[in-house]
Amino acid sequence: MAAKTDDRPIILKVENVSKKYIIKNMKTLPSNPTKGQMIRYRLRKFEKNDFWALKDISFEVHKGDRLAIVGRNGAGKSTLLKLISRITEPTEGRIEYYGRVAAMLEVGTGFNSELTGRENVYLNGAILGMSKEEIDKRFDGIVEFSEVEEFIDTPVKRYSSGMMVRLAFAVASTMDPDILIVDEVLSVGDMKFREKCLHRMNEIAASGKTILCVSHVMGIVRGLCNRAIVLERGKMIYNGDVEHAIKLYNGINEEARITSRDLFDLPRPRYLNEKIRMQHVDIIENKTCIYKWDEPIRFVLSVKVNADAEDVSLRAVFSCDNGASAACAFVPLHADFKSGESKNIYVSIDRHNLAPGDYKVGLDLTQDNPYDIYNNVDSITPEAFFITVKNIGSEDHEIEDNSARLWLNSWGHSRIMETTGEVRN
Repeated sequence: MAAKTDDRPIILKVENVSKKYIIKNMKTLPSNPTKGQMIRYRLRKFEKNDFWALKDISFEVHKGDRLAIVGRNGAGKSTLLKLISRITEPTEGRIEYYGRVAAMLEVGTGFNSELTGRENVYLNGAILGMSKEEIDKRFDGIVEFSEVEEFIDTPVKRYSSGMMVRLAFAVASTMDPDILIVDEVLSVGDMKFREKCLHRMNEIAASGKTILCVSHVMGIVRGLCNRAIVLERGKMIYNGDVEHAIKLYNGINEEARITSRDLFDLPRPRYLNEKIRMQHVDIIENKTCIYKWDEPIRFVLSVKVNADAEDVSLRAVFSCDNGASAACAFVPLHADFKSGESKNIYVSIDRHNLAPGDYKVGLDLTQDNPYDIYNNVDSITPEAFFITVKNIGSEDHEIEDNSARLWLNSWGHSRIMETTGEVRN
């Protein structure tokens, strides 16, 4: 039997698209450099490396499709949306459009911080190709949906992230685009407004418009989208059925949750002095890396000491699967290490304030003050290991935890203080 063809018109075509970035890393200067090494270092302190954020991506989107783009953080999802939104150009390949595109990506994208909310509405409308008369007709609806009437004549640089998202989504969705592109920016809005946005997207989908969205919430993907693509390390590994895409996505997360991981060869920032190098991490007292909401998180970190180091402590930074910072745990070891030693650091995060979800855990070894980011001896970010927190407590009862969380600062808004650490031979 011949495969069923889709006779709907193609509204977006992505053909063999790749995106390369040039990464600059500071070179390492030897501890006792020769005069020639010093001259070469001063002439060229940085070395350049190619990084392919996307490689050979091809797919078609038909009118009325609701396409989800899923994958772990760093897979290339946001880069792909930026290319489709024409914020940046592909290094290779081409993208063809057949309609008006409206995009809401990072908070504040397309806004001029010095202009008022009102002025930014007209600016964004003009960028979308609308006349002043068309924007005038839709203006009241945009302001009403955004719920920022009181601040519409205030410069947006004074808006909170939530207010910015409200206005950006109101503009993008009310301008009647042929293709609406939404990244995971709704995570900074409150729950009531997120539900309002989802209702609006369902209305847009029901009207036959096309939606492209990135989301780590599989309930949204399942409820809104009719197909999905899965990205992993810049490559498209699947294009098709939503349920199968979700299984692949969850499978990627399951593979990431391992209780033992070598750390020695993972990439580090170039500025480290490498007195101590993290070798291995073992999760203890948990065989799945899946935690109840009130369950302690305990692990053993093996380190190799290359040079004497005093007053060393540890910082564990938790990031959401979408890359947003969630929390930071400070472990005040205040330990001294001698060159040539191999030590094990036992860490127990006795209580945490992590909402249910998937998390990457980055580790920093620091000297003198664990709160000083410039004293890192060794650093693995954002993913030394992975965990999942379930919405279930020690009594195996579910808790109601639907409060909106803001993940804005580099270490998040949840400060974990109840920790203990001990260095052993």
